[in-house]
Amino acid sequence: MADPFREPEHLSKLAAADPRKRFGRLYRLVRQAGLLAAAAEHVRQNTGGRTAGIDGQTRRQISTEMLTDLATDLAHGRYRAKAVRRAYIPKGKTGRRALGIPTIRDRIVQAAVAQVLEAIYEPIFRTCSTGFRPGRSTIECLRHVARTYRAGATWIIEGDLVKCFDSMPHGVILTCLRKRIKDERFIDLIRQMLQAGVIEEGSYTRTYSGTPQGGLASPILSNVVLHEFDCWMEDQWHANPPPLTARQQNARVNPEYARHNRKLARWRAQLAGRIPLGRHTPEVLRTNIQAALKARKCIPSVLPRRLIAYGRYADDYVAVLCQYSKREAQHLKTTMADWLQRHLGLTQHPLKTRITHWDKRFRFLGYDLRGQRNLNGTRWLRLSIPPEKERELKKKIKRWCSYTQIPELDLFLSVNAQMRGWTQYFRYAHNATQRFTYLTGVVYWLTAHYLGRKHRRSLRRVMRTHYGVDPKSGKQAVYVTGSRGQRVFIWNKPPQWCSVLSKVVNAKDIQPLPLMSWAQGRSYEQRQELSTATGHQCQCCGRTGLRLVVHHPNRLGQRRKRKRGPANVIASGQQQQVKLLCLECHQHHHPDGWRGKPTRRQHVTGELGAATSCLPSSEGAGRRRAAVMP
Repeated sequence: MADPFREPEHLSKLAAADPRKRFGRLYRLVRQAGLLAAAAEHVRQNTGGRTAGIDGQTRRQISTEMLTDLATDLAHGRYRAKAVRRAYIPKGKTGRRALGIPTIRDRIVQAAVAQVLEAIYEPIFRTCSTGFRPGRSTIECLRHVARTYRAGATWIIEGDLVKCFDSMPHGVILTCLRKRIKDERFIDLIRQMLQAGVIEEGSYTRTYSGTPQGGLASPILSNVVLHEFDCWMEDQWHANPPPLTARQQNARVNPEYARHNRKLARWRAQLAGRIPLGRHTPEVLRTNIQAALKARKCIPSVLPRRLIAYGRYADDYVAVLCQYSKREAQHLKTTMADWLQRHLGLTQHPLKTRITHWDKRFRFLGYDLRGQRNLNGTRWLRLSIPPEKERELKKKIKRWCSYTQIPELDLFLSVNAQMRGWTQYFRYAHNATQRFTYLTGVVYWLTAHYLGRKHRRSLRRVMRTHYGVDPKSGKQAVYVTGSRGQRVFIWNKPPQWCSVLSKVVNAKDIQPLPLMSWAQGRSYEQRQELSTATGHQCQCCGRTGLRLVVHHPNRLGQRRKRKRGPANVIASGQQQQVKLLCLECHQHHHPDGWRGKPTRRQHVTGELGAATSCLPSSEGAGRRRAAVMP
């Protein structure tokens, strides 16, 4: 326990060596200061750390004192998880997804708990589970389905669970954890996280089921529960059988296909002179070879195999049945629903859980999947980009380009990031090359018209100053010039198509994304121009080498109330006389925080003295006179 960083690795080795081992003394590991510091760094790097919980604290308030107090509270049993703040994000076209936002202290503890649980359960999780696991992605789940189609798929069960994260009973979660964990203090810590409650619109509601989406421990807890379902599918129904041996694979060879191979081998040996010609002439042998090759194309090389392939990503799962009837598929679907309800307390979605024939199209993990037949009768899986996904992408890019108030550099970087991430994910579709080429032209003309409207010029004049050859791709494209003179070209080189059966997964965007929030009036281009003009120093104290932010004298949130719409907010941020300040000087300009104006009492009592002391003499005097005016 002296080195808490090596302890998770040791737990992983023990879990891999004995899948039935129960672990204890885990609470002592969570309360270690080193593990809490690593968890705090994970919370600090997460973009969700900018969102505050019910205590109003964000990742900026993480400090050494907070971690020390947190470790002390855990050691003496004084730690109590606080309620989460309920927030909603869009889901689909009209729905909403509920998120639970814990406090920063609770997030740090959840990150530490998740790290311990991952060390224990990751070695025993089945390979059919690919959701919320390190080193795995949706492409691996699609690859598993694509390989099964080649074995002779007949029916597909596409399953979904009704509010899996929200309806998962707490008793089921704790029971599943006790199968591997015998430390009741650690179990009680997780119980506190689950039963902390929810605060929505000022009212408190107790939670009796579910793992709130938004917590760092929720993904691993859901995988722990659904791992029981994975084990039941593979152990009870023998899903995902091991690969066949060489003898078993040879037994699957089609006798008719093997007979054609023997004839072709004998005729080719006769033409080569290795065996006598017999009664056939060389011309007849060549004719027989061509006819045998043509006939062999229509014969499958191996016989179909009866099996069930099962894959799961989070709460979405699919079962591919090979050489099974529809009645057997319906029986399996009903049995799965009964087992989930009886053992895990989860309900199978009655509408989203469907039985589909192998040659019909169905949606899974964002792709359209449909079986295809070869000339010899074998089957393979075709992946395609859904048309509505492409329409949503074009609609988003078109809406961005309609706001001429957006700075040029911000728009180009946003469009490039959106197109780069979208195409990297859908590069495994069989129609990817065709659709990517079309989207290249769409993005080109939308950004060209944006520049024409922004500068009030014709497209011919725009091309004279914003059209050139991209040195990275070698293609001609539209570009804008940054504050440092560099050219930023619009997205013009889509990724190459990649087979889903390939072992290398390239669906990860490794190019860094600049911080942009032009929709809230804060511009990346504006920050770059100020940084170049001021020599990368604070305009208030003159210090360099610090993180600098842009200060807006007029509050953008209040501007939004008077003039609704993103265009007015963007214009408000561009029209103000902004300053480039360090974090300390920026806090002096906002003594009451970033969410409200200082009270009149603060002005009169002189609590803004720190703010005015950092300003130049003339501006500071003006602020002081304005502060004491009635």
